[in-house]
Amino acid sequence: MPIWNRILATVDEHESSLQAVRYLAGVLGGSDACRVRIMAVYHAPESNGHPAPEQRAEAAAQRKELLLGRLHVARQILVEARLPAYNVSTRMEEAGGRTIAETIMAAQRQGGFGTIVVGRRGVSKAEEFLFGSVSSSIVHQATDCAIWVIS
Repeated sequence: MPIWNRILATVDEHESSLQAVRYLAGVLGGSDACRVRIMAVYHAPESNGHPAPEQRAEAAAQRKELLLGRLHVARQILVEARLPAYNVSTRMEEAGGRTIAETIMAAQRQGGFGTIVVGRRGVSKAEEFLFGSVSSSIVHQATDCAIWVIS
């Protein structure tokens, strides 16, 4: 069963994810009652986009570096909002054979997070239909937790 003061915030390469963290910082600023994990999820590059193994490895390293930077910035935002540093953790995870939303939901269940905070990129309905939306998928998959979708 989720613990309601445990929050899972997600970040990616889009500015909307940091906007969601800023919103969270504004809501929680100065509180020491909540624990926040900031999570970034990535897919390993597929062979059809980068046929050579060394190109795939380089693309994966660049993606990880970008996401590590986002995790650092997001953590800094929360700590600067006076959340105790010991209450803010980060995690990066490869999705493997799952979607990003499935990976986030698995982390929510495993960590007992009562709230998930995601940014919404503002994709059109047509783009969401064709390519999906992580925030929309999380909303549809979630049970027994609160979802904050920040746009």
